[in-house]
Amino acid sequence: MLTAERYLALLEHYTEVDGDPAESREVEVALEDLTKLFHCTERNVKLIIRKLQEEGLIEWSPGRGRGHRSRLVFRASRENFLIDLAQKLAEKGEYRLAFEFLHQNEEDIHARERFIQWLNDQFGAERQLAAGQSCRDIFRLPVYKAPLTLDPARLFYGFDSHLVRQIFDRLVQYDQTKGQVTGMIAHHWEHDETGTLWTFHLRKGVRFHHGKELTAEDVVFTFSRLQENSNNSWLMSTLERMEAIDTRTVRFTLHQPNWLLPRLLCSSCASVLPADLLGKDEAAYWQFPSGTGPFRLTHWSLNRMELEVHAGHFLGRPYLDGVTLVFLPDDIPNTSKLKWEQLIVNDSRVPARAGDDWKRIETLSRGCSLISWNRNRLGPQQSLAFRQAINLVIDRPGMIRATGKSGYPARSFQPTEDTTLGVHRNDPAAARQLLEESGYTGEPIRLAAHPFDHEEAEWIQSQCRTIGVPVEVVYPDKTEMAKSAARESDAILMCLVFAEDEVCELESYLQEDSIIRLHMPPELIRWVFSIVDEVFASSRPEKRRALLQQIEYRLQEEAQVTFLVHSMLNTYVHPSIRGLVINNLGWMDFKDIWLTSTPTAG
Repeated sequence: MLTAERYLALLEHYTEVDGDPAESREVEVALEDLTKLFHCTERNVKLIIRKLQEEGLIEWSPGRGRGHRSRLVFRASRENFLIDLAQKLAEKGEYRLAFEFLHQNEEDIHARERFIQWLNDQFGAERQLAAGQSCRDIFRLPVYKAPLTLDPARLFYGFDSHLVRQIFDRLVQYDQTKGQVTGMIAHHWEHDETGTLWTFHLRKGVRFHHGKELTAEDVVFTFSRLQENSNNSWLMSTLERMEAIDTRTVRFTLHQPNWLLPRLLCSSCASVLPADLLGKDEAAYWQFPSGTGPFRLTHWSLNRMELEVHAGHFLGRPYLDGVTLVFLPDDIPNTSKLKWEQLIVNDSRVPARAGDDWKRIETLSRGCSLISWNRNRLGPQQSLAFRQAINLVIDRPGMIRATGKSGYPARSFQPTEDTTLGVHRNDPAAARQLLEESGYTGEPIRLAAHPFDHEEAEWIQSQCRTIGVPVEVVYPDKTEMAKSAARESDAILMCLVFAEDEVCELESYLQEDSIIRLHMPPELIRWVFSIVDEVFASSRPEKRRALLQQIEYRLQEEAQVTFLVHSMLNTYVHPSIRGLVINNLGWMDFKDIWLTSTPTAG
């Protein structure tokens, strides 16, 4: 990179001197000028010149005798040089470095656009042919959020959860189409009449990526670890003890009825780990974790993640041979969007039109954006009237138009039958009246948000300003978002996605790092926990739904949360991709994808 910077410095210097592009002609150079440009001795200048010659970037004709100038010819234009260097960095997997380099030279907009165009061609289907072997189907795509963890016990974000499901499996899974729990590692399970004794029977021949066959010992190890030391121990909150009856049978004994247990075990957090590896050296294990899932991890760095097919997967071999995820910077300008985009809620950067041959997929998010109010921190947000005022002043349809995204005003966590009608109350006059009733005296409030949500945060800021409420917006990174920002901010702008319906709703209230839980006052938490006990004890789905609805109604009545928008997820898929289905995490299941070079008919 140092050589590149020096070449660009030469180009800029001699363009500035004459006003014409330096690469368009031969220029005369005095070594004395270059010592000033590079801030070094004449000897070091000659070393720099030699390096630039060896790289083929310049032609150099040294001046003969004192007072004679040398002659310099640039071999590459600025734009071509920038693109060539960025491409070389990308080909070595240094995508972030490529974008950082282009960002340093952000005045070269055309070069950046040409690089983006080139980069588009690097993603999607790739068929690798090897001598004497059939072709390998590799799927490469860009993402803008590298995972924080692949440890199921520490999951917090949807993308991490999606990746965990590629590498690990669970005892059971939820079939969204059928609306029921179906077998995975466990082929059968049963319970007693009280709902406190559950027995799971494991399949034979389920193997981890390192070759060991999964047994009841691994299941007991996994859930003991989940119960004892994890952010997601709430999943095991009703567990009294667990035992391996034999190598294929696991029994859960609960201290209270929990008819939701199989549904809870569908969570990514309940993915089964190998006791033999994880129990030895945990730090080493998480560098390349071994699961039983359809793909195994073969490379994980700051730049990319590579997944290789687990050909012996017990539910059938995936069609793909491998998946490469390239981690791109999240600050790529909106004008430089890639066609090959991730399909993840609230992170998509999908172009308005990807091409006539690309298939459009559109779906309504099973969740919403919202403001969670911190009632455990002193400030004007302690007042119910203040929180209600903010709810009334925010114009949701205006927010949707201002951000250029599609969606509908939200009045609940999940969309309802009348969501698409767009009914919404925006009443600034009533908001001002509520502010007066609250005794508000003009103190600023601190709103935390993810950088991806800056447009929504700025809209909220501008709306609050109209009624005299100053809002300071802060953008912590996502490692801080769940803990320090939740405690140190008056409110947080966030997005909740209910990938597993009842499970995700409970998680919002019970997980230790849940922002909503961290923001609820102690008396409200105690009440929520009492309702949750009733949820677990009910074997009727209708009653569980009514109880969870009761929690949501109270949060709404107390303005603990301010619902904002149900987003539409829009993306385009290249015709070479088949079998793509958006899962309940807003992502594509890699195991179901297959690639073809033949366009879809019609």
